[in-house]
This record gives sequence, structure tokens and C-alpha cells, in this order.
Amino acid sequence: MRFFYGWWLVGFAWILYGFGAAPGYYSWSFFSPEIIDELDLTRAQTGAVFGLFTFMFNSIAPVTGLAIARWGTRRVMVVGNLFTAIGCWLLSGAGSLWECLVYFGILVGAGIGLSTIVPCQALATSWFTKYRARAVAAVLTAGGMVGVLVTWFDRVMVQEYSWRTGWQIIAVLSLVLAVLAAVVVRNRPSDLGQQPDGMLPELEGRLSPDPTANASSDAWTPSAALRTPQFAVLCLCTVAFAIPWSVTTAHGRLHLEDLGLTTDVAAQILSVMILVSIAGRITGAAGDFLVPEKVLGFALLVEAAGMFGLLLATTATMAYVATILVAVGFGAAYISTAVVVAKFFGRIAFAQTLGAQYLISGIFNALSPAIAGWLFDSTGSYNIAFSTIGMMCVLGGILAFRLRVPRPPGRMNVVAATE
Repeated sequence: MRFFYGWWLVGFAWILYGFGAAPGYYSWSFFSPEIIDELDLTRAQTGAVFGLFTFMFNSIAPVTGLAIARWGTRRVMVVGNLFTAIGCWLLSGAGSLWECLVYFGILVGAGIGLSTIVPCQALATSWFTKYRARAVAAVLTAGGMVGVLVTWFDRVMVQEYSWRTGWQIIAVLSLVLAVLAAVVVRNRPSDLGQQPDGMLPELEGRLSPDPTANASSDAWTPSAALRTPQFAVLCLCTVAFAIPWSVTTAHGRLHLEDLGLTTDVAAQILSVMILVSIAGRITGAAGDFLVPEKVLGFALLVEAAGMFGLLLATTATMAYVATILVAVGFGAAYISTAVVVAKFFGRIAFAQTLGAQYLISGIFNALSPAIAGWLFDSTGSYNIAFSTIGMMCVLGGILAFRLRVPRPPGRMNVVAATE
């Protein structure tokens, strides 16, 4: 029997996701002090640029889902990487706030949204059923692993070269990824005459324990899924797990240096945070064995503990512990949310439903770095921002624990999201 291509695709998707998302996502925040000094920007302004970037890669998710449905994942990923390459190259020559907003916030944000988040999860969902959570987790661990390398790369750039050189290198990397996506990505198992998980055709429905593999769950349409209370709760949970990570990423180095830590120590703490997020993402694979909604709830509470810890941190050790908790919670919630969406609404509606969820959550997520920066500029601390974010995580965790699987369309049109 021919080797199941899905496992090869997991490896390729790991590369495409990690090197497609991490360099752009983490580099802006690390380069922020130098950008602030050279372009005479405020923390609120650099936070606004990162917020626009976050909004773009989230808000373009529904467009990504529709594009995948029409043209396939491979073409969408190629176009996305080209957008990223163009945006990064133009950003390397930016001289004003509006150029940063357009080149990084819009072009790079749209490019990463088109090429990484929804497409890579859609590939794992299309190619796997029984091993879905493990496949999604394996792909998304790349964000943490490559993120560690990016922090080292960024430090070398600011100490030996410049942030502009860094963006030029990332632009070339994105071009390489566009070529790789064109060569290796296959949209679905049927393109190669295979079945999800590599099963024999006659065994697919009978052997898979995943409820999303049956016809009733795959009967969900995006419009039906979006009308369920479960979808609304999942949107809130997505906001709750994403905001701590984006704010910590956008303001982490600035906050740590405010505590009196050196740039090298701050870089080490952020590197550990990104590295530990890998463990969190692996923990999300427990959704193949445990109830993924419960995993999501625990993850959000852990993330809340991290935000409160970061609020109270006064030493490097406390900062390490706090960022580790944020990383573990974020990683596990990131994986679990996608697994819950697939479990609740099936494979057919997955990409568009997840895309709509990212759009809604992205509106709030995009504002958070700018608001956190504005609160610091106004009050001289991140106390209000961090405590509010922590409470949001607690609320999301409680609601996640109470989630229940919706009845498939045709059996019951309206169901309660919680007991």
C-alpha cells in the first residue's frame, strides 16, 4: 500500500505555518524599540500597527475560507506568501507611521492570514479524522519552535545589522515558501486517491471514532453553524485566548525592560515563552483522548493565571513563571478551539466556520495591543490592561466547561450552548 501522504503533508505544513507566520508575527514586536526611536513613534502607535496586523490576519479568515472552497488550499497559500513577501520588502524601507500601517498592518497581515492559520488547519482537518487533534497540534507546534529561532534572529538583527535588513530577509523567505506551497500542498486525500487517515475506503466510516466523520455532523453548513449559541461561545473563547498572547507579544519586551531587565534577559524570557507554547500546543492534542471542550476550559484558566502573574511580576523569575503559564494556556487553547469547531460542525463547514470565528474575535484582538499601549501611555503601567485580560480568560474558561455538542441540522434547529 502506498504511504499515506497526509503524514508528509503534516511535515510540509509545519514548515509553511512556522516559517510563514512566526517571522512576521514576532519580529514587529521585537523590533518595536528600534522602530520607535528611528521613526519617532509612541507605544500606542506601534501597538496600533500590530493591532491592525492582527485584525487583518484574523478578518481575512472568512475570505480565506471562501477562497479555499473555490480555488483550493494550495493556490491560496501561494498567493498569501506573495503578499507577505511584498509587504515585508516594502516595510524594510518604511519611514512613517502610515507606511508601517499599510505595509505591515495590511499587506503582511493579509498575507499571513491567507497562507497560514486557516489553510494549515484546513489541511489537517481534511486529511485526518481519527488523528485530527494530533495532526493540528503537530502543525501548529511550528509557531513556537520557529518563534524561538525568530527571537534569536531578531536579536542578531538589532545588535549587528538593522531591523530593515531583518524584514528584507523575511521577504525572501516568504518567496521561498510560496514556491514550496505550489510544489507540495495537496488539497484533500481524494486528489491522490486516498482516504482520511490513510484508511481503506470501505473502512473509513466504520473505524473512525470521531463523531465529525459521520454524515450528520458533516451536514452542517457555515450559515447553520454561525447561528448556534455554541459558535458565539467559541468566539468569546477565541478572544479570551488570543488577546493575552498578542498583548504579551506586542508589549512583552517593553514591559520586561520596564521591570529593569536587560534586552538580553527580556529576549531570553520571550524565547522561553514561545518555546513553552509548544508544550501547550502538544497538550491540545489531548483532544483526541479527552473532551476537547474541557481541555479548552482548563487552558483558559491557566492563561488567566499567567496574566495575573505578569501583572504582579517584579523579578525575572516571576516573569519567567508568568509567561510560561500564558504560553501553556495559549498553546493548548489554540489547538483545542480548532478541534472543538471540527467536532461540533464537521469537515465540510470547518474552514468557513473557523474563518468567521477568527473574523469576529479578530476585531477585539486587533484593538487590544493599541489599547494596552494607550493605557500605559496614560497611566504609566499595564495594570488595568493585564487585569482586564485575566478576567476575560476566567470568563472564557467557565463558559468552555459548559459547552455541549449541538444537534446536527435537521434534528433540532436551536439548541442550548450551555446547561
